[in-house]
Amino acid sequence: MRRASYTEIAVTPGMVFIADRCRLDLPSVTNDAERVVEECLAAYGERRIVYRDSAGEWGELLHTGIQFRGFAPYADLTPDEEAA
Repeated sequence: MRRASYTEIAVTPGMVFIADRCRLDLPSVTNDAERVVEECLAAYGERRIVYRDSAGEWGELLHTGIQFRGFAPYADLTPDEEAA
């Protein structure tokens, strides 16, 4: 099965930041959100999951700690902004 391709940007005690690799032959993080959340929960625990989509916009993948439950906008500092 085809899976979204993304890369880890930063991991903090409460959050993980990922970026969609925007591969045309694969689904986007947005379109594969359930699987991406499942993978992130397995890899990083119950951290908040913030992602940069294929348009360069930041959003959050909401979850219950077990499964995906929706999307939310993300307007706080990103790793790029914190480094500046």
